[in-house]
Amino acid sequence: MNEKTYSNDFTFLFFQEDILLIGRQFSADQYNPFTRYSVDIREILPGIITKMQKVLSKRNYITRISDDLDLYKYNQTMIKLYPISQRNSMRYKPHSITQHIESKVIKGVECKIGLYINGNPIVERIFYVDGFNSVARWSIDIFDAVADIVDNISTLIKDNDVTNMWDDYDLINKMGLSISRIRDLSSSKRKELIRRVHMN
Repeated sequence: MNEKTYSNDFTFLFFQEDILLIGRQFSADQYNPFTRYSVDIREILPGIITKMQKVLSKRNYITRISDDLDLYKYNQTMIKLYPISQRNSMRYKPHSITQHIESKVIKGVECKIGLYINGNPIVERIFYVDGFNSVARWSIDIFDAVADIVDNISTLIKDNDVTNMWDDYDLINKMGLSISRIRDLSSSKRKELIRRVHMN
């Protein structure tokens, strides 16, 4: 009898309002449990948002993935197969908004990025893209941008995992804790013990 194995996964999603434009999933099982469930990408979030804003407001995109298929042209061709009365409502035309929040003016098309573990949110951020180009939805550029972002997130998690493994080593060898005891520590207690180790 085969037992089902449970896998842990990170998922990075990009939405334009409530429309999911692209997502990437990668394994969370390659990282230690403490690292897996304490991911913090706030330090790279501004760079991620800036990257997406630039990609989504380009004038020209690569939409051709083979000699026979151009994703944007394919979409426009499919729309033309429907009655003229329906075509306009089928076209992807997100609307730009302008908001005044205190002394700031926010202008653009609403977008959202999110990082999740097993469907549970780690972080979600809404941002706006001024000069949003709807052709981006069918572009290779958006795939490449998200691939780079996921690589950066993976690298950050990996670096944190290495740090956490060295901290585990110190807690075992300098504080005499077992690995099971370390796994049971709360985040705040773990930080306190690591602080004590590094003070000595």
